[in-house]
Amino acid sequence: MTAIELGAPFFGDPHSPVLCLVGPDHAVPVDLCQSPALRANAVARGLRSPAVLVDESAVFVHTGRWTIDPLSLRSVPTAPLPGKSTRWTTDRRLLKDQHLTQIGSAYVTTMARTAADLLVLPPERALPGIVHLLRHGVDVREVREILGQRFRGRDSWQASQLIGQIARHLPDYPGHQSHDRPRRRLRYSSVRAALGSGAYYPPSQT
Repeated sequence: MTAIELGAPFFGDPHSPVLCLVGPDHAVPVDLCQSPALRANAVARGLRSPAVLVDESAVFVHTGRWTIDPLSLRSVPTAPLPGKSTRWTTDRRLLKDQHLTQIGSAYVTTMARTAADLLVLPPERALPGIVHLLRHGVDVREVREILGQRFRGRDSWQASQLIGQIARHLPDYPGHQSHDRPRRRLRYSSVRAALGSGAYYPPSQT
């Protein structure tokens, strides 16, 4: 696969319907972004060494949507493969084998693990990705199992309740009526706003 480097005279508009951004300095023809495997291959091509795609890069692979402008990133979010060096990754989080899936030529966090990771980020960064993962069928119960009572060294009660609250307010979430209501109201005023938030993506991506 040949990547088009940012700044090349044939790169064109990053919002072009014929190009798909796959990182802060690479785009590929949109035909190479039409499936999770193709997107994973395209993103992995730009990595300095094998790593796990996490956070917004995992959302992009799973859903076809960037929820952050790729041009604003220094590099796509990655974490080390279990037992491997963290030298070239953007994050050092420890990942379990069962939280990884191989898509195309790349390793990516599962949709449930991706959602759990997003839920510990600031809401304005997390919520657009959560919405897209829910619309693509991520299992809320599986996400809550990963979160447990503590996740990545933090109390996870609010995160667990937040994803349920978003799911209940999302009409096109397949299982949005199958989750218990939280025992007390959360103070995330941005939950409803997130349902209408615009993700960043070239218009022709799916």
